[in-house]
Amino acid sequence: MQGRNGARRFRGPAGGGTSSAARTLFLLLAAENLLINYTATAMNVALSALVGDLHTTLTGVQSAISLYALVVAAFIISGSKLGTRHGYRRAFAAGGGTFVVGALIAASAPSLPFVLLGWSLLQGLGVALMLPSLMAMLTETFAGSVRTRVLSTLAMTSGVGAAAGPVLGGLVTSYLTWRVSFLLGAVGTLAVARLMRYTAGAGPFPGRPGQHFDVRGVLLSTTGMVLLVVSALFAGRYGLLRARQDFVVLGHTLLERGGVSPVPLLAGLGLLVLAVFAGRELRLVRSGRDPLVRVTVLRNRTVRTGISTQWMLVLVPNGMLFLVPVFLQTAFGFSALRCGVVLLPIALGLLLAAPPTARRVGQRRTTHRAASMGAFVCMGVGCVAVAVLFSPQAQGVAAVGLALAPGILLVGLGRGMATTLTDLVQSAPERDEVSDVTGLSYTAGYLGSSFGVALAGALMATALLYTFEAGVNGSSVLSSAQKELVTQAVEHQVQITAASDDALRAKVRSRGITGAGADELVRINARAREQALTVSAVGMAALAVVGWLMSLRLPLATTTSNDISVRQGGT
Repeated sequence: MQGRNGARRFRGPAGGGTSSAARTLFLLLAAENLLINYTATAMNVALSALVGDLHTTLTGVQSAISLYALVVAAFIISGSKLGTRHGYRRAFAAGGGTFVVGALIAASAPSLPFVLLGWSLLQGLGVALMLPSLMAMLTETFAGSVRTRVLSTLAMTSGVGAAAGPVLGGLVTSYLTWRVSFLLGAVGTLAVARLMRYTAGAGPFPGRPGQHFDVRGVLLSTTGMVLLVVSALFAGRYGLLRARQDFVVLGHTLLERGGVSPVPLLAGLGLLVLAVFAGRELRLVRSGRDPLVRVTVLRNRTVRTGISTQWMLVLVPNGMLFLVPVFLQTAFGFSALRCGVVLLPIALGLLLAAPPTARRVGQRRTTHRAASMGAFVCMGVGCVAVAVLFSPQAQGVAAVGLALAPGILLVGLGRGMATTLTDLVQSAPERDEVSDVTGLSYTAGYLGSSFGVALAGALMATALLYTFEAGVNGSSVLSSAQKELVTQAVEHQVQITAASDDALRAKVRSRGITGAGADELVRINARAREQALTVSAVGMAALAVVGWLMSLRLPLATTTSNDISVRQGGT
């Protein structure tokens, strides 16, 4: 206990007043957290390179991004339970090994299926094992205002990694290859795993091997979350409510074009499965058995509102981080490096906002609720600024960067202000419920990431389709035969994605449309692309408003029950 009390006197992540083992533990776990987030976001600016190297489509790459987040979200509760059962150090090491293997497979991938295996599946499973153990070790090592600064700094490293991903990832992709980003993750994780031996003094974090492992709960929770995210992914292909094409499974048409889209049906089925899962977990608790996760922790208002707010705080910026590179690469032909440079204000905003926000919350000069509400305001205004200031007539990286900088900076400031909410959620439960809250918290975060990318893609595809069709039908340049040909091609298009002017010109030439007709379609496409970004960004802003309303239910008080119990336990 004395070593742990010493950790509580820790004056900051870089300060003194604690054991070297606890300080080393924090630095190593923060470094791994940064690596995880860098690897996850570096691919956002390598979209064109991935599409070309893997001979796939933008939708295929979007699916890999969303499936990675889905795998983490689906299995992170299981990862948290395995850490509780077998010990957090062992679970962290197992996750690190899985992460490295996945990184090596992705780095050598010849096609999209190998990226799905290495990145989306294996690295996702590795992260699902590492993150709950990482958070639990830090939560047990530090307490009080010190934990506020430690967990806020940890959240800041997540943001820095995510913000550095587009810049460093763009640099690596432009001058080397996107594969190097996966190799960096593998080498860094191996180094962290080797250095963890020097943190033994911070605590053994033993497990409780006798605990029951709820396999049925794993299957139910995974199935429910898969259905939810797949429903969001299908929105871009089939439409939100009305099916744009037949929904075919194993050669059988289940839903016909023009009827109900599979999106609301799959989403409803996913919610139903999750409700069955929650009911099962409650029955296990009442019968005295150990559930996969004690959903009763959601009766705690702070935990419940904190996790739902976290979900929205991740969803909005991740949707924008997907949208902006897509349009920079399709509208302007930007390289991965140029995309990264344009996204630099996100990192700047995060670094400017996170430290003072954590300091003010730690000193009780402001509340987690005020910080979260401010974060949503910045994100919402930033999304609107991107929608308003984006101009397809801008030329060069400097002009485009200056036009988008205010909005992107505001989104970054919002991400920085949101970093303290992790401490509020982790401090709210009793000590024996921390692993349950950790699992639910990370699940919400990664579901938010997956939904952010999926919903942004769905909004983009829907806006592209309707704006393009309206432009074609209202054109006075295109002949009736050309309009019919284009309409039929769009109706039978399986994947609706943003296309560059050159790509579209080549496509229409292959259909026999040249001259003024081709020029008109390129103009309509550029206009549709611009409108799609506007609609998608405004959609993200609307979600920020929803998040702001949700954050109103966060508690005003900054002192939590867990802090009180820890202080009492330490006296």
